Amino acid sequence: MRFSEDKHGGDPCAEYDFSVNISPLGMSGAVFDACVSALGRADRYPDPYCTALRAALSAKEGVPAENILAGNGAAELIYAYAAAHAGERAAVLSPTFSEYANAVHAFGGKAEHVYGFSAAERAVRGGASTVFVCAPNNPDGGMPSRKEIFSLACTCAEYGSTLFVDACFYDFVDEPAFTLPELLALQNVLVLQALTKSCALAGVRLGYLMGDAAVLREISVKLQPWNVSALAQAAGVAAAVDTKYFERMRETVRTERAFLEQTLRRAGYAPRPSRANFLLFEGEEDLAARLKERGIAIRICTDFVGLTPAEGKQYYRIGVRPHAENEALAAALSEEKKR
Repeated sequence: MRFSEDKHGGDPCAEYDFSVNISPLGMSGAVFDACVSALGRADRYPDPYCTALRAALSAKEGVPAENILAGNGAAELIYAYAAAHAGERAAVLSPTFSEYANAVHAFGGKAEHVYGFSAAERAVRGGASTVFVCAPNNPDGGMPSRKEIFSLACTCAEYGSTLFVDACFYDFVDEPAFTLPELLALQNVLVLQALTKSCALAGVRLGYLMGDAAVLREISVKLQPWNVSALAQAAGVAAAVDTKYFERMRETVRTERAFLEQTLRRAGYAPRPSRANFLLFEGEEDLAARLKERGIAIRICTDFVGLTPAEGKQYYRIGVRPHAENEALAAALSEEKKR
């Protein structure tokens, strides 16, 4: 149980849960079978080095296995990085995921919210040792241009700062402006990835950090031993090599995101352009409560610093779900519009 007031979405009581942003395809059959098979070895400790997993992720990402550090979800690795840089000052390109700032604060550091890449570069010149960038960004799905991200990376390298890129939604992007190996070829860059979102492994927990091997070793000492379960490692190996799943997932997200964009516009809302599997829009402050009465949960975005709605309004995020669920949301919004 979390004792802080912020929420990250997920409503087990909702019939249709749009507050989460995982793959609409759900867990693949191959990953399910791998998890079931791993249960037969659950009486043994997992591989502490995640050898097979890192090999599979290496093939998926085009990055040497020695440059990959696995974790029990992306959040564990964010906190491990913050622990390795306790007390330091960081800049967070905002509005974005709250755990970057939370992790920095948890280990005695200072997190400054900055708005725009020019402001992020000024923060680096002003002494920020780390810049956190989410690409695509959560909660709006915006993707930085190649020029923006490479310019910031060069500034970080010049001033000895780290560019920490959270790419957990990268696998949803069609035709990205840059590849992750291209980013990792630059100095002082770390890239965070996860299969939680793209492969619907939220309950399994599996993330990985990519970067310089020596830097990853410094972070790894902040992790608990055997932090990645045997089940998660088996799931990750199966997911990483399932290229057809990623192709179907991106196609489904592209089609269903367009459907939801039209749905929101018909209901009188203006969703922001998104390259990810979710949409951000501004609506009436009681919209979430009204939809909840219809068994539909949407993400209320009150914990995103810098996301300030107009008076009487609220920002919401909806995840791309299977078509039948998206149609249920469309019907509910149509009925609400008539009220």
